[in-house]
Amino acid sequence: MKMSLRILSLLTLLLLAACSSDADQSSDSEPLPLAVGGAMAFGPVAVTHGGVGSPPEWMPLTQAAADSAFVRLSETTDALEGALAGTVAMENIPVFNAGTGANIRLDGKTIQMDAAVMTSAGGFAAVAVIERVKHPILVARAVMDTPHRMLAGDGATRFAHAMGFADVVPTCPEAEAKFRQRWRNLLAGKAGGGYETFDWRRAWNFPGPLPAGADSVTGPAGPETGDTVGTVTRASDGSFAVTLSTGGTSITLDGRVGDVPVFGCGSFAGPAGAVACTGHGEEIIRQMLARTVYNLMADGLSARDAAVRAAEAFPAEWSVGIIAVDANGWGVAANRQMAYGVAPDVLE
Repeated sequence: MKMSLRILSLLTLLLLAACSSDADQSSDSEPLPLAVGGAMAFGPVAVTHGGVGSPPEWMPLTQAAADSAFVRLSETTDALEGALAGTVAMENIPVFNAGTGANIRLDGKTIQMDAAVMTSAGGFAAVAVIERVKHPILVARAVMDTPHRMLAGDGATRFAHAMGFADVVPTCPEAEAKFRQRWRNLLAGKAGGGYETFDWRRAWNFPGPLPAGADSVTGPAGPETGDTVGTVTRASDGSFAVTLSTGGTSITLDGRVGDVPVFGCGSFAGPAGAVACTGHGEEIIRQMLARTVYNLMADGLSARDAAVRAAEAFPAEWSVGIIAVDANGWGVAANRQMAYGVAPDVLE
């Protein structure tokens, strides 16, 4: 049965790719760099992303995270448990901008993270600008068991430690390298996100001064890779869940909150499916993007078509990636490269 489902899913992928190719040839718009999906109408499903901009070389990592989510789904038949497993796996991998690999802020010290969880039964919880924890996604899950829906800043951090989460600064050499690259981009006027013209020196709001030597970092500017990481799942009982975790946009003021913990923006789940987004958080918030994609699925579009439509409509100057799962299958779309994983692995 498992092999038959994989063959069916592979044939569906090929058919969708052919149809997409025909549509692209008849359209004046540029095709998306990533637009895939397929039918998978039976059993548990997990889809992961490593953040828009993450290179294809990271696909084994996102696939391993999807496999972890799928194993947990199979063990527990709980959509949220599966989604947590997928995102925790990526928080443990330093190349991703979440948990262990979360971005270091411009002060060279602060690591502020956001995370959110949601189920198709309506459960939602989030943490914003939390510090000194390794797995913010698990803290968000713990918030779900409180009377609240979001905790932020020092309160979120103290709550995590009170609940038994270790007091650790989740830094690593990969994050240090990204920090140096971030300063090169900022000084070269290639920071993106509006920082090319924004007077960030005047707006500096970190507790201390610029980190020693940062204002004279030399070397070529270049792109950063990776953003928010996320997992969407469907359990064998047809329920859905989504988890999302991030170290934040690469260059921000102290205390910036992106789309991840904002209800309906970075993630959404309901009876029609689950959606996780990645990309330029401010624009994702403006579009309430995850809820927009979910509404398309609720109106009858497949997970793939809903993700593609939303990604195509996203302003081309901003990066975006979307993963989704519904009762009949899954979909992935992005206007930049993006590593993703699907389990069961339809291309295995």
